[in-house]
Amino acid sequence: MMNARLQDIKKISVLAVLAILVFSVFASCRQAFTEEETAVAVAENESPGLYLFDYENITVNTTSSIGTLVKNCNIYLDMYGDLIILGELENISGTIKTDMEITMDFLNAGSGIISSAFIPVKTDYLRKGAKYPFSYYFTEKEKYIELSSVKIGVNYRDHNDNFEGNPIARIEDYYYEGDYLKIKGRIINIGEEKIRDLVLLCTFYDSRDRVAFIKECYIPRERMMPEEIQDFTLEILLDDYLKDFSSFHFEVFFKDEIRVNV
Repeated sequence: MMNARLQDIKKISVLAVLAILVFSVFASCRQAFTEEETAVAVAENESPGLYLFDYENITVNTTSSIGTLVKNCNIYLDMYGDLIILGELENISGTIKTDMEITMDFLNAGSGIISSAFIPVKTDYLRKGAKYPFSYYFTEKEKYIELSSVKIGVNYRDHNDNFEGNPIARIEDYYYEGDYLKIKGRIINIGEEKIRDLVLLCTFYDSRDRVAFIKECYIPRERMMPEEIQDFTLEILLDDYLKDFSSFHFEVFFKDEIRVNV
């Protein structure tokens, strides 16, 4: 009888030890799983403050200036949790603009400035009627929860000379091929002077005419003679990360060959 009781006690002890081991393993796994969840959240830029952040409630206000117009502005979070502000600068005056700079003030609900940015325009000149698309990544995530509005303006100087070169972009065709949208066209220098530093940008708009994203198109030659023509093709990968768009517009930027930078 005593031996039977001893055997029962040993069995109970073994079961207790096994139970403790199982609980310890489960607790360790749960801790590891929780740490993994935390790591993923950090990697995805998730924080308690960002859960309360709704970028759709942010208003974008533009300041008016004589001869220029900031329009078609858009704001959204990208796949990395960075806040992106997009828009267009249009020259609505009768003179060329130069030394351009986009200004942005990020404001809280009391209209206090929590951050500011100055975005240089990456073209020296903006012709009459031309539109320059811009984008800015606001990455100060610790300030997102305070953000209520963004004020956008522009600084520039008038450039009173006229261009002798005059490149224009014409769309010849666009079609879908696999996962790509392919846009084919031509640049023609219809001006009377050689041009250089040629850049071709394509702005894509959503259904509300807001700037959705911007693409620079590769062109074989950045110099062109009068009446010269060169072809271009822009390929857009239609993956899950691409913002929805409903239209697009090409704009050409350049300098006259004889023009000297100052």
